[in-house]
Amino acid sequence: MNTHLNSKWIPQTWRFVVGILVICLSIYLPRFSSSVAGDDSHITSGDGSPPSAGKNITLEEALSIAMKNNLQLQSTQDQVDAAAGALRQSKLYPNPVLELLAEEVPTNEIGLNQSQNLVGITQPIITAGKRKLGIKLSEQSKEKSEFERDSVTLQVMTDAKKAFYKVVADQESVAVAGQIESIAKGIYESEQMRFEAGEVALTNVLRAEVELSQARNAVSLAEGNLQTSLAELQTVMGIPEESIAGVTGKLLTTPPDVSFNDLKLTMQVNQPLIKASRKGVEMAESQLMLEKRQAIPDINVSAGYKRLTQENADTVQMGIEIPTPFFNRNQGNIQKGKALSRKAKNENQSVYNDLQLQLKRDVDSYHAERRRVAEFRENIIPKAESALQLIETGYKEGELSYIDLLDAQRTWAETKVAYIESLKKINLLLADIEGLAVIKIRE
Repeated sequence: MNTHLNSKWIPQTWRFVVGILVICLSIYLPRFSSSVAGDDSHITSGDGSPPSAGKNITLEEALSIAMKNNLQLQSTQDQVDAAAGALRQSKLYPNPVLELLAEEVPTNEIGLNQSQNLVGITQPIITAGKRKLGIKLSEQSKEKSEFERDSVTLQVMTDAKKAFYKVVADQESVAVAGQIESIAKGIYESEQMRFEAGEVALTNVLRAEVELSQARNAVSLAEGNLQTSLAELQTVMGIPEESIAGVTGKLLTTPPDVSFNDLKLTMQVNQPLIKASRKGVEMAESQLMLEKRQAIPDINVSAGYKRLTQENADTVQMGIEIPTPFFNRNQGNIQKGKALSRKAKNENQSVYNDLQLQLKRDVDSYHAERRRVAEFRENIIPKAESALQLIETGYKEGELSYIDLLDAQRTWAETKVAYIESLKKINLLLADIEGLAVIKIRE
């Protein structure tokens, strides 16, 4: 077998091949390495530290902890990061294909000096603006993911606010129950002393003792409700295993007037659920346009150098490859895109209608509860307190009976409890309205 190699031809051919490889690597290797390395500049860390045991927390602290520890919110942020990666990928060009080919290599000689050798590059070319449409679709997808994240953020804040206001209301209920117990205890001790002095019958003492027992039971019930509300707040904050003593804050006692029409306009502009739904319509329309463009085939352009050894000639080859869309013109995907576009528009209208109905219900309930709170604050509570004071004075002076005192005490207690429940309800409604309209009403 002849193993002699053409020492003059081999360096010339392989210098060209190595040159082509160096050029390709110098162009694509930096891009490849940067794409593999990625961009983590957006990643931030928060300690999400829970409050120390036995500490009362404020609303701002509760919201901060909830935002750091909510797993659903972290999931939506991951979705935004994924959409950012998809957008980055959509901007990249397709990779070229490097072809190294040796033909008609003799079997009686080792080497390439008697073969026909080809070095070529093929580059896919995306036509009809499909790449630009793909980038646009990825941008819309990222924006939609951001709106969905904002919606979850808003819901987490609303849930945290509502849980916080429940704790505030239950703390006030415990305080009122303690006042009722203190009054009942004072009456019981007074009746016992008067019985021992022979001024009242034993039935008065027994009734006072029953009232005191009921007041103590009310305190236990209020404390149980408070512990349940604290557990709910800790769960919403993402720290169910931790323990907080209570919260520092007050219920809004003079709720402002609100306008449904103004809130509706604000909701249309600011509500992230509506924004995400609208972006879904834009995505469906872009996808439909992209499917229509897919019927136009992409092309492959190639160029290369070929060495004809036997003829001792160097040649250049060029080519273009165009698929012919005879059978597949993307008809099925175009039909699918049209249906999904109609579906997105219907869902967008449905989301808006549902949010508007929910806002209308909350605003109507808010107006009714606002009138009730005003009636409690301006008339019922002051009169119940004045009546209790007058009857206590009259009872001590012997002008009124014990039954009158019990009735006044019960009326005052029931009024205070109902007032706190009304305040809790209107504060919860206000939190829902602020979340729907994405507006701050409470000062």
